[in-house]
Amino acid sequence: MGKGEHISVREVEGEGPDGGIVEGYCHPGRAPSRSYGGAALAQALAAAYRTVDHDRAVHSLHAYFLRALSPQRPVRYATDVVRDGRSYSMRQTTAVQDSEEALTMSVSFKSAQGDGSWRQPQMPDVPDPGRLGDGWAFRPTDHPLRNALEYREVPRAAPHPGTGRIDRYAWIRTVGTLPDDPTLHACVLAYVSDAPLAPTALVPYGEPRPVGVALASLDHAMWFHRPVRPDRWLLYACRSTVAGDGRTLAHGEFWTRDGDLVASVAQEALLRVR
Repeated sequence: MGKGEHISVREVEGEGPDGGIVEGYCHPGRAPSRSYGGAALAQALAAAYRTVDHDRAVHSLHAYFLRALSPQRPVRYATDVVRDGRSYSMRQTTAVQDSEEALTMSVSFKSAQGDGSWRQPQMPDVPDPGRLGDGWAFRPTDHPLRNALEYREVPRAAPHPGTGRIDRYAWIRTVGTLPDDPTLHACVLAYVSDAPLAPTALVPYGEPRPVGVALASLDHAMWFHRPVRPDRWLLYACRSTVAGDGRTLAHGEFWTRDGDLVASVAQEALLRVR
């Protein structure tokens, strides 16, 4: 991940302010035959970034996963220029594999503004990552996520009695240092954001790999509050708030070690228990 291989895309045809088509490969996630959703999110964001001015940075994205992707075949991303205003730009990116749409994402970019005032809650009080063990020891040593990210999970507490809420906290950073490229940093954060969020709902069933439980992302929303470097430790505070009707909803926040809230995430996922 220090070089960004898992989220890279290459031009297929066309490039520039009118969009174009790029493609990439999304590595496997929990199942070897299904791609990791975070890779598709990151590549779609990278495709959208290619169509905006360099002085504009992503501040939000909203994506829908329409069907599973295969890691064995390339995914093509086409971006439409929806609007360019004085401060904000909107793009619509669609991921296609085997001539079928698999993901659609709306992305909004903005120019930086001079307002230096911030209001945010206090960072959760959790142990330092140096005091925690490898939270992904259950993954094979050659799994792309394990090779791309260092993951230190805080020991999990039981669901809050009477509320159904489940909390999990984990420190995450890339393996290796990233180049000084804010665009790459934003794409990597999107890549990271999908990893532990929806699986928070699996804790009562014996996460990480419960038998007879199906979990798949349905949609994903993300708000980028401040620039951040994912090659430095970030605390990902995740909480699962509701499950029912074959679905589950989770929210998350990314924090720096200095206590800055840098991004917020929400995701709904399919959750079926046989």
